[in-house]
Amino acid sequence: MWRAFFTRLGRLHQLDRKNPAHLWLLHHLFLAAINEDCEGFRREWNLHPISGRLSDQSPADMRFLAQTTAGVYRADPLDGIHPDAINRYYGVEGSPRRWRCNLTGAGHASDDSEDEPEDDGLDPPDPDTELENRIGEDQEGNIRHAPIKVAKHESPFEAPEQGDMFLALVDTITARDKLPEDYGVRPTEWDGFHYPEIEVIRPGTRGKQIPVVLPREVWYPRAVTWAQALDLMNRILTQLEDA
Repeated sequence: MWRAFFTRLGRLHQLDRKNPAHLWLLHHLFLAAINEDCEGFRREWNLHPISGRLSDQSPADMRFLAQTTAGVYRADPLDGIHPDAINRYYGVEGSPRRWRCNLTGAGHASDDSEDEPEDDGLDPPDPDTELENRIGEDQEGNIRHAPIKVAKHESPFEAPEQGDMFLALVDTITARDKLPEDYGVRPTEWDGFHYPEIEVIRPGTRGKQIPVVLPREVWYPRAVTWAQALDLMNRILTQLEDA
């Protein structure tokens, strides 16, 4: 639904998806609500029954049964990682080495210095960085597409104080009932004086269209919030440019 909502903001309410300031504003207005919806979906998904050979068990049921039969590892940083992956990246490589008398492999005897490495003055490599690089190299063959660039989003305000002032004003202005003009949120700006409850999205490049229902009682107030905040941001930026 959020994708359909953002499509509507671009179609009716002046959202420019290529404008970094608009994306920055979207984050501040709706990111918390998006995360909340994602968490709700996760909870519902983990409780829904899975058909087939799993006998209508839910993911939560399977997790509970696994913990009951196999136990729970607490405070284990490697919990949940497959044993093969642990052995691959943390195990011992090569054949076991045979040590001479009085050597254990944990260090040389105090009277044996012939095999001690010389100090080259370089800092030892960070093991975490080495591990990350190794995993990245192993997974590179599984990546079959070019990297996807993250859309640029940044505050349009040069000084942090200006951004803080704007966000404080947003909380004030969105609590009012005043609707800005030319942002598609006034009834006089709607076709037939009715706010649409269906938005069509195009998930691919083959022309397929999917209608998505956006109940007015949920999504129209969010469109109003967007319009109020965008109007405020535009007016403040205009004043700063003229100052």
